[in-house]
Amino acid sequence: MILRRVIEHVRTQNWTAVALDFVIVVVGVFIGIQLGNWNDARALRDREKNYLEQLLIDLESDHATGERGIASAALVDAAAEIFLEALDGAPSAAGISDAELIRAVPFAGYAYLPQGNPTTYNEMISTGALGLMRSVELKRAFGEYYARLSAGRQWDALLRDEQFAYRAAIRGLLTREQFAWARAHAALSPGESPPEPEFDRTEFLEKARSRPEIIDSLHSMGAVQQRLRDDSRDMADRAEALAARVKAELER
Repeated sequence: MILRRVIEHVRTQNWTAVALDFVIVVVGVFIGIQLGNWNDARALRDREKNYLEQLLIDLESDHATGERGIASAALVDAAAEIFLEALDGAPSAAGISDAELIRAVPFAGYAYLPQGNPTTYNEMISTGALGLMRSVELKRAFGEYYARLSAGRQWDALLRDEQFAYRAAIRGLLTREQFAWARAHAALSPGESPPEPEFDRTEFLEKARSRPEIIDSLHSMGAVQQRLRDDSRDMADRAEALAARVKAELER
C-alpha cells in the first residue's frame, strides 16, 4: 500500500508527499527493529531470571547441606565420647546405657561429607548460558564459590581412609544383630528406648580394650569431624551470603 502511494506521488511529482512517505517507512522500520530488540532483550532477561532462580534453589540446598554437616559432626563427636568414656571405665560410664553404647560404636565412625550442588552452574557453563548473567561481580562470585567447593573435596579420600580404618578397628566387636540394631536406631531421641539385642557389656569392653587401635582411630576420627565441621560451616556461610546477592539481583 505504501509502495503504491509512493509511485502515485512520484507520477504526480508530489515530492512533499514522497518525502513524508519515506519518513513513515523509515520510522516504521526503526520502530519494528526496536520492538524486536526489546523483545529479544526481554527474552534474555527472562532466561537470566529463570537461571538465577534455579541457582538460588541450589544455594539453599547447599546451605541446608552445610547445616546438616555441622549437626552430624556434633552427633558423631558425642557418640565417640560415649565410646571413649566406656573404654576408660570412669565412674560416669555407669550412666551410659547398653543401648547408647551399642549405637555409639558404629556411629562414632560415621563421616558426612558435605557435597555442593553445582547442577545449574554446570549447565550454564556447558550451554553458554553463563553469559546471560549481567553482573560481572556476581558471575565471578559464583566461579569462586564453586571452585572453593571443588577444592575442598580433594581431602575426601583421606577422610574416607580414616573412616575405613575405624571400621577395621571395630570389626567383630558387635554381632550382626547388634550392628543391625545400632544402624536401625542411630537416630533415636533421648526419650526413646526400644529393647536392645542381647549384649554382654563386660565381654564387649574386654575385647575392645584389647585393641589399642580403636582409641587411636577414635581420636583420628575426631580430627576428621573437625575438618567436616569446618567445611560444612564454610559451605553454609558462603551459600547463604551468595544467595543474598542472588536475591538482590532478582529484585533489581
